Amino acid sequence: MNLKRLEHLVAVAEEGSMAAAARRVHLSQPALTRSIQALEDEAGVALFDRGARGVTLTAVGRMVTERARRVLFESGCLERDLTLVRQHEIGSVQIGLGAFPAAILLPELLSQLHRQWPKLRIGTEVSHPAALLQALYREAVDFVVIEHSTVPTAAELETVRLPPEPGGVFVRAGHPLTLGPVGLAALRESALVSVVFPPETHERVRKLFRCKPGEDVPFQVESNDFRALTHLVRHADALLLAPARAVREELRTGTLVALDIPELSDITMQFAIVRLAQRTLSPAAARAVAVIETVARA
Repeated sequence: MNLKRLEHLVAVAEEGSMAAAARRVHLSQPALTRSIQALEDEAGVALFDRGARGVTLTAVGRMVTERARRVLFESGCLERDLTLVRQHEIGSVQIGLGAFPAAILLPELLSQLHRQWPKLRIGTEVSHPAALLQALYREAVDFVVIEHSTVPTAAELETVRLPPEPGGVFVRAGHPLTLGPVGLAALRESALVSVVFPPETHERVRKLFRCKPGEDVPFQVESNDFRALTHLVRHADALLLAPARAVREELRTGTLVALDIPELSDITMQFAIVRLAQRTLSPAAARAVAVIETVARA
């Protein structure tokens, strides 16, 4: 089957109308209609039901569309691998990171990559795990680094766990809660701040803080701008929940200190490098992965 026609099939299936799909694939609507009709003639069955409100896949159309997606993915991987073989160059890398992995890994990652390969073009995206996984599926990034618990079990994903990161609750030097051990009740009544957690992590934090049924963790500020969070905690009586390495410089200088919370179990966070399985990493992406693994284990 013609790959272009399969691409047109997937576009119509995802857009739900010939007009929208035609704009997506940069064809006129009559030309797209002819392409779909030619594919249906080749298949010998109708792939779409046409109606006044658009087109919907038939049962056979759904099966063919799913196969078409896999064929197009493999075709794209083959084309990309051949390009890498021809180029023999470093090129560029696009990396997606959650807010905590970015705070821990990104400064040293950028420093080492730039020092070792100064011509390497690097793009980074710091966002919520769900958005990063969508970017990975779209191949807008080469790989992502996110909390392991947020990675879905899927055959098309390949995951490498990084070492666990100890965490804690941190406040400014001189905060009233630094005068002695802090109970969980006092913790739940304080102004907590952290990154935007996915539901899985929220549930873990609820259990750590021993919240009652129906009681949520009272985060007063949630932001993926970790630098803004540390600035807030340095200048206000807010409490920051984070991995210790994310605030290592503040702890070293004494501007932030860890609270003593005897009732709180050890807080650990584990991150993972996630990439598309059966997709060859570019030399640049492979080097970036190697640096991340080294930095994470340092």
